[in-house]
Amino acid sequence: MITARTRICGLIGDPVGHSMSPAMHNAAFSSLGLDYAYLPFRVEKERLASAIEGVRALGIRGLNVTIPHKVAVMPFLDGLDPLAERIGAVNTIVNDNGHLQGYNTDAGGFLKALLAGGIEPDGKRVVILGAGGASRAVSFALAERGAAIVILNRPPEMDWAVELAASLSRFSDKGVRALELNEQNLRAVLEPADILVNATSVGMSPNVSQTPVAKGLLRSGLVVFDVIYNPVTTRLLAEAREVGAEAIGGLDMLVWQGALAFEMWTGLKAPVDIMKAEATRALAGAPKPAAKAGKTAKKSTKTSVALIGFMAAGKTAVGRYLAEKLDKRLVELDSLIEQRAGKSVAEIFKDGEVAFRQLEIETTREVAANGNQVIACGGGIVLNKINIDRLKEEAVVVYLVASAGAILERVSADSTVRPLLENRDKALTIRELLKLRQPFYERAADIRIDTSELDIRAVAEKVLAKLEEYEGFN
Repeated sequence: MITARTRICGLIGDPVGHSMSPAMHNAAFSSLGLDYAYLPFRVEKERLASAIEGVRALGIRGLNVTIPHKVAVMPFLDGLDPLAERIGAVNTIVNDNGHLQGYNTDAGGFLKALLAGGIEPDGKRVVILGAGGASRAVSFALAERGAAIVILNRPPEMDWAVELAASLSRFSDKGVRALELNEQNLRAVLEPADILVNATSVGMSPNVSQTPVAKGLLRSGLVVFDVIYNPVTTRLLAEAREVGAEAIGGLDMLVWQGALAFEMWTGLKAPVDIMKAEATRALAGAPKPAAKAGKTAKKSTKTSVALIGFMAAGKTAVGRYLAEKLDKRLVELDSLIEQRAGKSVAEIFKDGEVAFRQLEIETTREVAANGNQVIACGGGIVLNKINIDRLKEEAVVVYLVASAGAILERVSADSTVRPLLENRDKALTIRELLKLRQPFYERAADIRIDTSELDIRAVAEKVLAKLEEYEGFN
């Protein structure tokens, strides 16, 4: 029975009518006697931002996120788990007193299902079919666990596989390759493979007669994991068992990713067996993209300027010029973090990016409470919306835009230690991070200035001109 004390969790997507999650989670809540309820919410893309604000306003404890919102939802959250950030997709949200944190439990769900089947991927040779959202989650889970990976994808979307392989290579020392999905390549890579993962939709209901791999290419000793859960036994899994291969179905991944979300929302161990039984019964019965931000609601008077943007966009240099012209105090957030931590940003990052982001949140909270400042922010400050919300109380937020080419030229010309570029392909890393962060920058910005072909003085003068036009800035 739902009461005023019932805590609500749910699913957002479009469509959501097919989902097994309500059955799974409500059965789990009931089995543990929890005063929780799980509801599906169909949310059109154009209403995504409003839906997320509704989560805060209504105190909804948590959400699962499905197609088409897994990527589009990210800029509307207050923070991202590092794995979700690397994958570039969120499927679970936890609401802690209005702070919305995004996670990706698809990766953990896949790994849990694999380990539950007695398969340890460390050191194994894995072939993954597909390069879409499911493949990204699976691939990152395997790469971080120490597997050597080959990604096969259809020729029309071959660039997806190449990009994914390049991203994974930053986190893997076992090697990642991308090849076209055809019989010749399949035969060549499956012969030495230990694990095959189908992360495509081939074989999904109603097309149950289809399979992505001919039976003749399967063999005893191979582990075959199909992420499809409807039908529970796909043709690929059935033929794998016929030749003596070990077969693991997508239902296990579905249940485990749900179990991980359940534990985040409740703090209790999930009743996995009950969740799987309910999902099986249900089967037997047979996401507004991040909008470009314009002027936001402002205080009657703002006395500070906050400069945001990617590394090497010129935030500190432009900040010095502005502080002098506006007769305001310059605050360099990263330098302040270093002073308080007693070590450099690079050294803080050795303890993990999460450690740095926590220091960034604490320092931003203190700095944002003051007025009459020009604040030069770190490149990743926008990843936590609470930072931007705090800055906007006193500051006009200025986004210094720079193209990937301009950034590469600038970072290559200086000796600044940049932890996110250490021991990596700089050009590729810049493109990937910029692609991920751009929606966050755009959403936060009150003013936007392209710095790609301008010197510091020219950028600063453009900022000053825009500030003169900005209503309420003193």
